[in-house]
Amino acid sequence: MRNLIPWIDAVSLHPDVLSDSFSEDIFALDLGPLADHLAATARGASAAEMKKLPSIPAVYRDSEQFFRTSYLTQGLRGLLEDVLDRLNGGPGSRVLKLMTAFGGGKSHTLAALLHAARSREALDVIPEARDLPRLGNVRVAVVDGQFFDATVGKVLPGTNRRASTIWGWIAWCLGGLEGYELLRVQDEARVAPGGDDIAVLLGDKPNLLLLDEVLEYLISAGGVKVEQTTLRDETLSFLKRLTVAVGSAPRTAMVFSLQSSKKESLDYTSLLQTVDHLAARKDQIREPVDGNEILGVIQRRLLGETINAQAAIDAGSAYQEVFSQMRRAYAVSESERTEADNDSLSLRDRIRYAYPFHPAIIDLMRERWAAIPEFQRTRGALRFLAKSLKAARIERNPWALLGPGEVPIQNPDVRLAFFKEIGQQADYKAVFEHDFIGANARVRRIDERRAREIPSAAGKRAATRIATVILMYSFGGLRRDGGGDADLLPPGITEPELLDVCVGPDLDTTTVQACLKELKEQCLYLHFDGVRYCFKKDPNVTLLIEQEADLVAREDDKVRERCREMLDERLQGQKYVVPWPSKTSEIPDGEPNFHVVYLPFEFGTKRSRRDEALEVFERFGNRQRVFRNGICLAIPGEELIELIRRSVRYLIATEQVLAKAPQLNLSAAQVSQVKERLVVERTAAESGYLRVYSEAWLAKVEGGQVGIDELRVGSRPLETTLDEKKRAKIHPRLLELVVSLNGRIFDSVTPERIVALYEIGQGDRPKRWFKVSEIVAGFYSYLGFPRLMTEQAVLESIASGVGKGLFGYLEVLPESDADGVVDIDPLLVRFSRPIASTDILRTGYVVARFAIPPKPTRPVELSGGGDVDGGSPEDVSDAMGESIKAHRTSYSKGSANTVELMITADRQQLYQAWAALANLADIAGKVTVVVRAVSEGGFDGIRVKQAVAEPLRELGLVDE
Repeated sequence: MRNLIPWIDAVSLHPDVLSDSFSEDIFALDLGPLADHLAATARGASAAEMKKLPSIPAVYRDSEQFFRTSYLTQGLRGLLEDVLDRLNGGPGSRVLKLMTAFGGGKSHTLAALLHAARSREALDVIPEARDLPRLGNVRVAVVDGQFFDATVGKVLPGTNRRASTIWGWIAWCLGGLEGYELLRVQDEARVAPGGDDIAVLLGDKPNLLLLDEVLEYLISAGGVKVEQTTLRDETLSFLKRLTVAVGSAPRTAMVFSLQSSKKESLDYTSLLQTVDHLAARKDQIREPVDGNEILGVIQRRLLGETINAQAAIDAGSAYQEVFSQMRRAYAVSESERTEADNDSLSLRDRIRYAYPFHPAIIDLMRERWAAIPEFQRTRGALRFLAKSLKAARIERNPWALLGPGEVPIQNPDVRLAFFKEIGQQADYKAVFEHDFIGANARVRRIDERRAREIPSAAGKRAATRIATVILMYSFGGLRRDGGGDADLLPPGITEPELLDVCVGPDLDTTTVQACLKELKEQCLYLHFDGVRYCFKKDPNVTLLIEQEADLVAREDDKVRERCREMLDERLQGQKYVVPWPSKTSEIPDGEPNFHVVYLPFEFGTKRSRRDEALEVFERFGNRQRVFRNGICLAIPGEELIELIRRSVRYLIATEQVLAKAPQLNLSAAQVSQVKERLVVERTAAESGYLRVYSEAWLAKVEGGQVGIDELRVGSRPLETTLDEKKRAKIHPRLLELVVSLNGRIFDSVTPERIVALYEIGQGDRPKRWFKVSEIVAGFYSYLGFPRLMTEQAVLESIASGVGKGLFGYLEVLPESDADGVVDIDPLLVRFSRPIASTDILRTGYVVARFAIPPKPTRPVELSGGGDVDGGSPEDVSDAMGESIKAHRTSYSKGSANTVELMITADRQQLYQAWAALANLADIAGKVTVVVRAVSEGGFDGIRVKQAVAEPLRELGLVDE
């Protein structure tokens, strides 16, 4: 995105705006006092008399300055042309009615006519006005209903007399004492003069009658009795006769203003209609300002002459590009994409024309604030924008435009001007304190967090700008399509409207939507009705939740218990875990399995946590811990503990508000918002649980004492996240940290490792045997030994070592003789033969190879297939060193789960015995057959391969 010049560096402000003595009164133009001031100046009034007049800023008092700061709209130019032409005796309109909904201002328009009539040459400072008709002397009468007392009338300047009525005042203004004498009787009697008398007063001289705020005068005149009627009725009669007379006078023009809405008429709707109808036969409705001309009016009055035209062009193009991308992204048809392009081009042109203002801020005041009775249209807009421009320049705001979101609402002067113009002030103090400018204001908090977490967001104040837009749109109302003036949509702004206003070169759609979500969740006075966002003086459901959360915070045990319950739910089904033990005796000792101990949250904030961890590794209640190598401590991260506690606190509070919904009279929309908040807090808690146990401590030898091996996730991401119920997979993540990332725990151990660790068969006086339970316990007791998940890994390794011939296995150790000598029967030792890990008993023994006595290597001669004398089988050893029993028909006593057979048979006997062996396979599931064949003449290798090996290989019974 191109770099745009901040508007504060591209334009200059009008001196009035920058002045240290700047006052809002600079925009307070009142027609009556201005006319009195000009009239006094024209007749050479004394300084003492001038001091008695209201103060009028020079920009309004001096004709040339007035026109130099005025923007000549098409409507105003047409009005001046008509009036001046009529005063010259031309065919221009005689009676004109002003309707000014916004911009330009009716008082400003009437003042322009006043200055033009008194000083036509001053108009020439506007190049576009130089060809307008020129005048000679013009008699001017100004009636400003705000400054004409219906009860006592108005003092005739330079005399000690008063005009009791507006016709008396008009007569004086047009003809002085001579003119007043024409209508003196009617003025003193407060009875409307006849049309003939009015016609004589007007004559054929150029007369300009300017009537402002007539309705306000009529309202007051209703309380003044005149015989059997009122001054109001007499005035209405006069106005009717005046319009007729003006229509007949050759060089007279009358311009009067009426309110543009019923709201401005202070409920005197019928009176407004009466005045309107009185002049309906003669008047022509004029709107001096229309459409985008409003921008010119504001620019001329608030900005200086220096404007960087290229900055305006660049800003328009930049906003067009972003706006088009956003709209096209949402478009689903070609027509919508075309509309997006057209709208973006229109925005570009409007920005170039309105620079440095975003057109939205003008539309806001013209279309929405105009519906607020207190809003003073032009004056209000000028006052508010002037304060905003000045504050933004002082604060050096870096924005490309001044739009609704860039209004420096934190500035006290701007804030005061804003609430003054919209008629709201005291009621919104709480809104600003809690959501905008307070020490813990939600909007500020969001911006500060984003600046910490997203470096590129620093300085953009996205949340503040978005919230300010919503605030600006929370007053007034947009007229419904096809509806009347009173048919307004509710205050507020929809998300699409918000995007149109906010999205720009430095604020993308994603950021706006993300901030809007946070604002909706956190602000206490931001309301959402499912369509529109709006700040209101009444708190939203967020405040109800905040208040409930304050109560929950006082019940720390309740929050702790809920945190514990949520942890238990996420550890459910996991083996060998110990959640939140309160004492060391709750952590198992003596169980040959690796246990993960999840320490409570309060442990994460303790300064003495290292000492407490060492106590866990060394103590089991009142005795020394034995299985210290079988414990892992899961350490809660201090930075996430409060996040989880806060989320759980708000989760409980939200649940309680939801339960109280009927008592709180929550609407359906509010209940929906509470449910949404419930999801938000659950998600926040889940996020905390997912990361809170990202550190594990193991015991290690350190300087001859027990130390701590600290494992942390650091910058290495863990892949394990949530389960199918969207709950944090806490234990799998912890094991991933300890097993996968750091290799501190293992699922298996090699038998060679067991031989090395226990020095089986090594040393000057090696041990003959080791109890299996002792070997298992060693892995969980001795620091420095491999840490194994379960004892099954040890049993499987022993079984593998027996099969490899690294050591033997003996189920029961024989009793020693009288001399304490233990004689191991080699027939009872499993050695160099496969054995299942399930056959390795913890009560059994691992026997060193050197301690296993040799077995007989020569078979015993048998006679007639009978039993060997004494019933004890003799062993033979095959070429691989495995032992087989030489008895043809006996089986060993063995253990209850082992049957061993030995047969010596020829081909026929072997074939006949195979059925018996198959029965044994059915009973046991599988059998192991050891075959030993002896040939005194030696074997033919080719024949053995073809006749024996190949068939067995095809059956999958032997390897290649």
